[in-house]
Amino acid sequence: MKKNIYQFIQHLAASIFIGLSVYGVITLGVGEVNKHIPFWTSLSLGMVAMVCGGVVVYMGGIIDRMAAEQAAEEKDQE
Repeated sequence: MKKNIYQFIQHLAASIFIGLSVYGVITLGVGEVNKHIPFWTSLSLGMVAMVCGGVVVYMGGIIDRMAAEQAAEEKDQE
């Protein structure tokens, strides 16, 4: 159950990161919508993207550790 929650959080953070990346590409690439966003908005979007990247890495480490522990338990049972 814990692993499913960690995977959900990891996938949610990855989805938000991908969404922010697509938003950046769209706003940068489209000529007519090429407007300047305020500094603080840009900074906050960048910080959210960095936090999402950190969450993906951190949750990935936890999930890998749980999988390794489970594999070790299965190996000990054999």
